Amino acid sequence: MESITTTIISITALIAALGTLIATALKAKKEIENTLPRKIQKQCSIDMEITNKMEALKEFVKADRVQIYDFHNGGHYANGRSALKTSCTFEVVRTGIKSHQKELQAVPLSCIPSFIRTLLNEKQMKISNLEDIKECMPATYGLKKGQEIGSFFDIILNNKNGDPIGFLALQFSKTNCVNFSNDEMNEILKLKFFIEENLEKMVSKK
Repeated sequence: MESITTTIISITALIAALGTLIATALKAKKEIENTLPRKIQKQCSIDMEITNKMEALKEFVKADRVQIYDFHNGGHYANGRSALKTSCTFEVVRTGIKSHQKELQAVPLSCIPSFIRTLLNEKQMKISNLEDIKECMPATYGLKKGQEIGSFFDIILNNKNGDPIGFLALQFSKTNCVNFSNDEMNEILKLKFFIEENLEKMVSKK
């Protein structure tokens, strides 16, 4: 009799535990379903704001292409070293100018070390003629030559702690197009600060 009672109690406890587990799983699934659409809507709205601002700057400075690059970890090498990379996450182009965003994904930083070091040290890079970096930055030269860039201006993007998280890139098919006026430079900086602020919103827990 005691054995039967013990068995019944064990089965009851097991059913209760399974019920709790199922209820927890269903609750978690519902929370994910409720949260994901909100995250998508939030990011989509921010993406559109950033893109619209990029379009406006493109027209203001008469750029052919405006891009945003994010630094990220692309996994690890066999020795455990972090495989740091950069990807073009936003891009707007002038009519008739080819988009390169799809092919500019997960570019290893080790492929363009001189460019990255200079950009991090100087916080920005202004090149009036791409041919000027042919000898000192051959990999960057080849990459940008493939995008038919004649001159370009890149500026570092930082998080709220001041750490570099990527860079904003303005590109021109002709040379000598980056001698910006004070008004143009102010608009570039406004976009930089806008991007930094809104990229922070994307990772906000709120």
